[in-house]
Amino acid sequence: MIIDNLKNCGLYYGAHKRFEAAFDFIKKAEEENLEIGKYEIDGKNLYAIVQEYTAKLPEDAKFETHKNYIDIQYIISGKEKMEMMDIEKATPKTDYNPEKDVTFYENTDCTTVGFFADGEYGIYFPNDVHRPGMAIDVENRETVRKIVVKVKVD
Repeated sequence: MIIDNLKNCGLYYGAHKRFEAAFDFIKKAEEENLEIGKYEIDGKNLYAIVQEYTAKLPEDAKFETHKNYIDIQYIISGKEKMEMMDIEKATPKTDYNPEKDVTFYENTDCTTVGFFADGEYGIYFPNDVHRPGMAIDVENRETVRKIVVKVKVD
């Protein structure tokens, strides 16, 4: 997993051949204030989802992994908490769903916690179990505007 700010995205271009295009899309989406929806960047190899939601209560958020895609979860506005852990420490809750490219995991206390705000992102590789979208303050849950870029692993 990688946690950083958009100003440092160039440091990670070498980590995957599609990361530069992914971050170019994020920058463009912010500049143009793209509407909520799904955007194809390079077919099934690279696409993005612009979303807006009220940050979740912890009991409503799920730990997940993806086999075929790397997630870049970028916060445009608002704040949220994302928990993450290595897959070796996780207990699957469901079998892998190839149609949705997801496995869900049991909740656990063996996690790293990241607090994300405007301009920050987490990159989650297939071995990174992550639980995004949670409210930092459950009494005052914020509206979060986010871009999730799905980067094909290949």
